[in-house]
Amino acid sequence: MDDYHPHHRRHFTGRTCSLHLDQVTAQATEIALQRAAQALHEGRLLNPTEAMAVALGVDRDKETLYSLARSVAWETGGDLNDILCRLGEKYPDFS
Repeated sequence: MDDYHPHHRRHFTGRTCSLHLDQVTAQATEIALQRAAQALHEGRLLNPTEAMAVALGVDRDKETLYSLARSVAWETGGDLNDILCRLGEKYPDFS
């Protein structure tokens, strides 16, 4: 682990995104990616360290990749894990 780099976290966690998404999850993933891009642009997307502050009651108006994926999955019926995995690929510093 001496050559561990935070941008390669995914390789050490063993998470691999599904190659074939069903239509609902593919559409949900696009919605989630758009929301994540908007939250990042507006300064509302939290990395895991910042998310700890939310757990302590600070910055409740901000988002995490999980909160975005969860809300889109509930709204659309898409697969939460697949949506979250794709968000983590797109925004590794926030996963």
